[in-house]
Amino acid sequence: MVKAKVASGEYVEDRDLLDKIEDPHELYDGKEINDAPPEELNLKEIVKEEKAKVKVLDVKNVKHGIKGSVSLFRLVPYLFLILGFIALKNNALLDLWYYLPSLFAGIITGSFVSKEVMA
Repeated sequence: MVKAKVASGEYVEDRDLLDKIEDPHELYDGKEINDAPPEELNLKEIVKEEKAKVKVLDVKNVKHGIKGSVSLFRLVPYLFLILGFIALKNNALLDLWYYLPSLFAGIITGSFVSKEVMA
């Protein structure tokens, strides 16, 4: 199996695990940094190079994303939430005047907490 992958060119030599852990963004890989003044840089060429580095969506990644999004751990709570709203509506207990301000307060609180964590 390994020989077949190497022969097909699918296998690309990669950095070892310790190097990936210590330098995940390849900051210390020894590549020279372009110290040219901004007037001499060809920005269009740099943008093309960076766009080429961006990974494109392929079928394998899409399958992996779909598999995670339709898992029971994600669908069951949404089903419970929907059935709860249906039950409240059928029993005439759904009063959005209490629910929506509470939801808004939770969103505001969450945004402040996330800003504190990020700072």
